Formats: sequence, structure tokens, C-alpha cells
Amino acid sequence: MAEARPPRLAVVTHAHPSLSRGGSEIAAYTLYRGLLGLGLPAIHVTVTPEENAARLDLATPGEHALFLPAGRQDPLYNAGTPGLARALAALLRREAVGRVNFHHHLHLGLAGLRAAAALPGMASLLTLHEYTAICLRDGQMVTRPQRALCYAASPAACATCFPEHDITQFALRRDRFLAGFAELGGFVAPSRFLAARYADWGLDPRRITVIENGLPHPAAPLPPRQVGQGGRWVFGFFGQLNPYKGIDTLLAAAELIAARPALAARLAIRLHGTIIGQKEGFRAALEAAVQRYPFLSYAGPYPNEAVRPLMAACDYVLVPSTWWENSPVVIQEAFATGRPVICSDIGGMAEKVADGVSGLHARVGDPADLVAAMERAMEPGMAARLAAGLPVPCDGAEMARRYLAAFEALA
Repeated sequence: MAEARPPRLAVVTHAHPSLSRGGSEIAAYTLYRGLLGLGLPAIHVTVTPEENAARLDLATPGEHALFLPAGRQDPLYNAGTPGLARALAALLRREAVGRVNFHHHLHLGLAGLRAAAALPGMASLLTLHEYTAICLRDGQMVTRPQRALCYAASPAACATCFPEHDITQFALRRDRFLAGFAELGGFVAPSRFLAARYADWGLDPRRITVIENGLPHPAAPLPPRQVGQGGRWVFGFFGQLNPYKGIDTLLAAAELIAARPALAARLAIRLHGTIIGQKEGFRAALEAAVQRYPFLSYAGPYPNEAVRPLMAACDYVLVPSTWWENSPVVIQEAFATGRPVICSDIGGMAEKVADGVSGLHARVGDPADLVAAMERAMEPGMAARLAAGLPVPCDGAEMARRYLAAFEALA
């Protein structure tokens, strides 16, 4: 008898790579393409605000879109809308989906998660990105307005950050999320650190499987650059230049480097990315720093396809983020290119980058320690030694296999 084909799998996410290139939407799309590459029946569903409809570009026949009406976002309780929940359930029934993997609850809301998970015979997994169920501040777990690291959420602590809401609202928010999540089959965390944070918050750790996000293309490491006599060591930053990515720390480090002309003559710092969410005047301050420091340059935005060639032109990749991070795509891209990483010593960054093995750690938010790590990186033989210790990140096909195993474990 012919072996029965597995039930169709739907990957449901809050955004599409044609709309934005954040880590969660790239991970969801990578999983979808990885499933197709294995010859498995899969669809990709984007749930996004209706104002994005004109910009959405669905590339394959298996891609679908559902739209959240304007003004219906609910960041506090993330309840979702009945109409959108019904539309998702109808789509999954029509496409004969038997397994659903949510790559966020944003836009879809708890109503959508519940409606899909309640379909007869449906197996469901929610991939946790950032800490959005725990923290109202974009899931960053950073206090407001001080931007200090938050080590443990509680209704009282959250109400301190958001005095416009009271303690009972935050207690209700947590209870509603946990009740909605209880109806799902299980959870995936791209890092052990994030899994532990959600376990501390209230999820049963036995229901969380750690699966690293895959990259769209296999790793293709390049040998370390040869820094010739009189040449400079090149340190590259890649990604959004937003308040959480440590750009302030990096610019303060540049000021310390400029005060040491011999050190400044040995290195170059290149910033690649889009300026998002920075205070008014940040661009002017950045441009002034670039004019003031010959070793500092800002190259602007880049297409995702260009990231590896740009990284290959560097000796090290800098990830000085001042929030916990989860599983930064930039770290995986650096490893796939063969470049060690200098990162902050917290959260998913410290988990992914082994200090002294695949990169170096610097104290979070400490420009002097970041400079010290860069100096250490330039020591003879360090770059080659760290390059030899780089792990090989998984691609879409391997990511798909690991997710299939997680669904099998649900049974």
C-alpha cells in the first residue's frame, strides 16, 4: 500500500518578507520554503493590517494573506477579532491543513490562535519570538523610560513602566495569554534563554522545544581576511540602527577610540542598516560622528542578498545590543559567512556566541569594554582561532526537519 502523505502544514505569521525583513518573518518564510524543498505539502499565511495590502508580494501559489481591519490592534490584551479568527479557520479547512505553526500572535490575536487550534484533528505549535506575551514594550523586556534591562516581569513592575494601566490590567493580561496558550499543542523557542524566560513567566517548560531559526541559504564560510601591513581591521555592524541595538554604545566607543590615535589608525568601523525609531537629531549626530572620525563610516541600508558579501569584507561582526535579544539573524549570517562576532554578554547573544570560541563578549552598554574586546580581537592569531570555532547554522531544510520532529512529538 502507498504510504499516506502527511497532513498539510500551515506556517502562519504576522508579516511577509516583502513587507519587512524582521527575524520572525524571515524565520517563518525560511521554514515554509524548507518544507517545500523537502517535497512536503505546506502553505504560508500572512496576517497583516489591511493598509499593507498594496505592498504585499506573494511569490508562490501556496502563499495566502488575511487582513486586520484598520484600528483593530490591541497591544494590551491581544484579543484578536472574531472575523479574522473565522477567516483563518475557514482558510485552514479549505486547504486541508492538519498542522499549524504560528510564528507570532501579533495581529492574529488569541482568538485566532484558539480558532485554529480548536479545529478537529489540528496539531498546533506557537513559535515564540521576542517576549511580546510577557512585555508590553514591544517584547523587549527593557524598562520605560529608562531603557534598563528587566529581569522579571510582574503586574506591579509592568504598571511602573506603563502607569496608564493598573496592576489588575497586567494581571488580567498575563492570565488571558496563559489561558489562550494553554489551548495550543506546544511551543518552539529559538533559544534556551527565551525558553527559560517563558518558563519563569508561567509556561510549562516541558511543552517548549528549542529549535534554532534556519537561514534561507546554506552556510558558505570564507577564509579570514588577510590584514596586510598597514591595513586596518574592519568591524561591521549590520541591522536596524534602533535604540535597542547598541548604536549609542558603539558611538561612545568610537569617541574613546578617537582619543587613542594609534588605535584609531589600526581599525575601521562600518555601519550597515536602516535608522528606525531613533530620537530626533540622531541622524545628525551620526553624520557628525562619521565626519569627525575617519575610521567610522555609515553605508546605509542594504538588501538582504548583500549581507554576506558585505560581511565578508569585514574581520568581525559587531552585535552590541542593549536588550536581551533572542536569536539574532545577524549572528547566524556572520557564522555562515565565516566571521566571528563581538556581542553583548547577555541573553540570546551570549548563548549563541561562545566567548573565546566563536567570538568575544563585551559588557552590555559599556563602551570601554567594547573597545577592549575589539583590541583583543586584533591580537595575533585571534581571528583565525575564532573562525575555526564557528558553528554551522542550519538552513531551511534542516529547520523544517526539526519542526516536523516537534510535531511528531505532539502525537
